[in-house]
Amino acid sequence: MAHLRFRPSPAGLVAMALGGVAVFGWGAFAVTASGQHALETRIAEVEGERDALAARQKQFQQTEAELRERQARIAEAKDDLAGVNAAREKAKVQLAGTQRDLAALTKRLDAAREKAAQTTGSIPAADAAKKPAR
Repeated sequence: MAHLRFRPSPAGLVAMALGGVAVFGWGAFAVTASGQHALETRIAEVEGERDALAARQKQFQQTEAELRERQARIAEAKDDLAGVNAAREKAKVQLAGTQRDLAALTKRLDAAREKAAQTTGSIPAADAAKKPAR
């Protein structure tokens, strides 16, 4: 029996080399495609997170604007309150002065009535106050 020996031809070697390169290429393509799919998935996740953060930032900005508006209204109300308190204090001072003036005038009126009653003999001030006006 003859000795069997495998002797590849040059065309066979080229075919095997091309086949090996093709298998290697398809393997590299599969790895790259899988990696790219993972990257695309991660990009989609990151874009979703970015959109959520942008919406949250917009909400914070709206809340901040509303807060600043309310703070301005509070400051305005405090100024108004300070003005009202100052007006109230001024009115208290005026009232006290008016009450002193009224007390002084009442004393003078009572003294004048008493003097008039003593000189003319008319109705005393207490009796005059009890009579109804007509």
